[in-house]
Amino acid sequence: MKNSTILFSCLIALVSFIGFSCEKKSEELIFTEVEYGILGLDEQIVSITYNDASGNPVVVDDPSQFVNGSKKLSVSTKPFTAKMALLINNTTNDEKSYTIGILVNGDVMAIKNVYCSPSGMALGEVEFTVQ
Repeated sequence: MKNSTILFSCLIALVSFIGFSCEKKSEELIFTEVEYGILGLDEQIVSITYNDASGNPVVVDDPSQFVNGSKKLSVSTKPFTAKMALLINNTTNDEKSYTIGILVNGDVMAIKNVYCSPSGMALGEVEFTVQ
C-alpha cells in the first residue's frame, strides 16, 4: 500500500511539473511583424511619423531611412497601434500621389492614397490596431 501511495505522489508531482512546463511555454513572447510602407517615396515627403515597437511616435525627416519605402518592426505588446503619417511639401508643378499602408505579418491591414496638389502641402495618415 505504501508503494502505491509513493507512486501516486510521484505521478501527481510529474503531472504538476508537466502542466507547469506547458503553462510556461504559452507565456513566451510572440512577435508580430509590422511593416509601414510608402509607394512613391520621394524628396517631396518632408517628414514621416510612425509608432515604434514601444508605441512611441518617431519623426523621420530623411525618407531614406525607409529602405525601398519600407520600415519593419517586431512587436510583442498587444494591442499595438500601428500609425504612420506623411507630411508632403510638393514643390513641383505636378500633382503628387502616394500610397501608404500597414502590413501585419505580410498581410495588408490598412491602406490609403494621399494626394498633394502642385506647389501645395498635404498630410496623409494611416492607422491599424494589432490585436
